[in-house]
Amino acid sequence: MDTVLEFLRDRAEDTAANPAIYQIASDGAWQPTTWSALWSQVNTLARGLRVLGLNPGDRLAIIAPSSLEWELTHLATLMNAGVIIGLDAHDTATRLQKVLRDAEVTGLVIKDRALLKKIFTLPPSIKFVVSMDDTASDDPAPKLVSWRALMKSGDGAALGNQALPKAESPATIIYTSGTTGEPKGITYTHGQLALACEAILATLPAPRPGARFVCWLPLSNLFQRIMNLCAMATGSAIYMVQDPTKVLDFVPGIAPDVFIGVPRFYEKLANGIKAKLAQQTGLRRGLCDYGLAVGRQYSAALRAGQAPGMGLKLRYWLADRLVLSRLRGLMGGRLQYMISGSAPIPVWILEFFHSFGWLVLEAYGLSENILPMAMNTPTAYRFGSVGKLLHANQVKLGDGGGINVVGAGVFSGYRGDTAKDYFVDGYYQTGDVGEIDDQGYLRLTGRNSDIIKTSAGRRIALPPIEAVLREVPWVDHALVVGTSRKCLLAVLTLDNNALGAAPALDLGPLQADISAKITVLASHEQPAGALLLTKPFSVDGGELTTNLKLRRQEIERKYREPIDALFAQIDRGGLLEQQSNRLVVQLYE
Repeated sequence: MDTVLEFLRDRAEDTAANPAIYQIASDGAWQPTTWSALWSQVNTLARGLRVLGLNPGDRLAIIAPSSLEWELTHLATLMNAGVIIGLDAHDTATRLQKVLRDAEVTGLVIKDRALLKKIFTLPPSIKFVVSMDDTASDDPAPKLVSWRALMKSGDGAALGNQALPKAESPATIIYTSGTTGEPKGITYTHGQLALACEAILATLPAPRPGARFVCWLPLSNLFQRIMNLCAMATGSAIYMVQDPTKVLDFVPGIAPDVFIGVPRFYEKLANGIKAKLAQQTGLRRGLCDYGLAVGRQYSAALRAGQAPGMGLKLRYWLADRLVLSRLRGLMGGRLQYMISGSAPIPVWILEFFHSFGWLVLEAYGLSENILPMAMNTPTAYRFGSVGKLLHANQVKLGDGGGINVVGAGVFSGYRGDTAKDYFVDGYYQTGDVGEIDDQGYLRLTGRNSDIIKTSAGRRIALPPIEAVLREVPWVDHALVVGTSRKCLLAVLTLDNNALGAAPALDLGPLQADISAKITVLASHEQPAGALLLTKPFSVDGGELTTNLKLRRQEIERKYREPIDALFAQIDRGGLLEQQSNRLVVQLYE
């Protein structure tokens, strides 16, 4: 198809009365919008946006939680051949302003007027602002209108329905700065959006009839947007969860068939389940331990391609009835699979969930390629890999395992920049490093920016060390530093829920926990010190991207003084020869 709007049009024609999007109503019940109603509202909103002055090629930005209104605005903008830009309200005011200026945004749709105070300076290109909370203003510039007034103007406009845009028309600009640098815009067309959906649907098994998807990640996240479009293409219902911190409150009632998330979500979910299991006592604790032990045996056999024996099948049947099915009930009991992306996920989490019947499929993608690069599937998966390469891409490994790609989904350069610095012989140089095994599974072994060299000349990949540190129950985020240093140092933020409400921290047990955990690492990979931060990393604080990845350079810059001081303390103490049992821990408030 040339445009994803054809998915919506076909749904409105073929399954008009089926539910398309559910949203929580004021009484707390899920309120459905059918496919025919969705198509009608999109056309009405498209006419209203044209009345306000949104013309083909104009850019419209949205800063709001995931909601029916967000999706309506998205689709109506595409219907007008406009270009959609999704922004995260938790991003810094400085970055939001830079994006609005760089994109020369014509219209802005916001959750409420309070967001205008955060941005405080709007670029002169903005002709109108729409507030979803139905507030309005007589401010002359820019014109602020309510959502209700916008829909009313579209309903009364005698403009007719807009012809669908062409495949080559620009559809969206996403802004990425990775973990460093300023926001950079990438434009993708209608045809590329449709191609991304078709590639995913050709790789993953079709959802069962009446399938349910959960939209809970910010819709500034392009993958969440594309998965919503995949739900549209398959006629699956989308449940909108506006507050991502409450997604687990809603999931059991939604009972999704497909669920997507980022590694931090799955880590917190796994640690939360393990903590609750550890609180069980007596017979109940024994049953939990038995059920999980059998689940581990059974799932390990499946991963090895072995048929479980009759005895194991019987034990698994019993364990499932007593324990494992109850654990699966935390996600509603209908899950076909879950998907994890944006960063590597520790293998222990995948194996833990698999032991009671949840299959988490790790995938690999780039902001610079709208098509996923590789995906595990329910019938072809290997934990520790990101799956097999998608045929829609042409991938080759360069020197040292550098991953390079060319294809219809690869970007043509950043907005206002030349592409020549990012391509060699027509291939985009991703900066990621990996290897492909004899079965065709791609395993990521690092990223050029995540590999450092110590003063001893050792090249060390940091993410595997950080993954080990995050297994310490009270660690929230972990970052390892040590470029051109004699040793490594860990910067850790504390999970106050795991630590409890103690009035003062006892560093002794914390030091012991870290020291015990890092024994699985090679001696040169073990941090010699740990800086414990009482303030969490956040998007607002600048330490995390909106996809919750660490901004390494920003963290090192922000905490340069205590990092340097701890390195100096380690050097003065002459502890490097015995770092495994003399880990230096320092609290920084």
